[in-house]
Amino acid sequence: MPLTALVIATVLGVTAAFGGFAEAAEKPPPRLGPGAVVDQKLFVTKFVTARTVFQPDVYGGDGKDFVEIELEVTNKGEKTEGVGSPAYGGQAGLLYAKSILKVTPEIKSELGPIAIIPDEGVVSRQLHPGMTSTVVIRYELAKGQEAPPSVQLDVGRFDPDWESFTGAEFGLTLETDGNAEKAPPKVEAQVVLPVQRGGTGG
Repeated sequence: MPLTALVIATVLGVTAAFGGFAEAAEKPPPRLGPGAVVDQKLFVTKFVTARTVFQPDVYGGDGKDFVEIELEVTNKGEKTEGVGSPAYGGQAGLLYAKSILKVTPEIKSELGPIAIIPDEGVVSRQLHPGMTSTVVIRYELAKGQEAPPSVQLDVGRFDPDWESFTGAEFGLTLETDGNAEKAPPKVEAQVVLPVQRGGTGG
């Protein structure tokens, strides 16, 4: 057998012995678009749209511009969960919204993003079991700051077999990328939403 063929055969044999190429090159997360539905085990989330919204100042000032990301979230669990807030500025998120692991490009906002449920008569931050709620994640733009043409959301998935028992993290733990003690959350999907221009908020 020629030397080159012998080397290739040896490499293939070693690779097969250790589980083949599949483990060495894990598939990247799927890239999805508007209307995508991601099963996060404890929730199902539909990524509806991203848009700019102008909120007039009732006192006659300049008003404020926002980027809003609209989701439809179904709580598959048996208890009410808080909406929380997504990761921002290097800080981990809280509760349901912690599953929005990253927004690219990062939208700079002085106070960080807020996540609310605006369609229940009064603003709510609770996701009730068996119900689908419209969740809006809102970023206030600084004066003169332009909204990006699109945003990419890295989306995590919850681990229903593992619960946290510390403060605001109670009951909601994300699946991790590996078994290391400080392994980062696993990116289940990446969703790209064009940012629609226009609209006036209340």
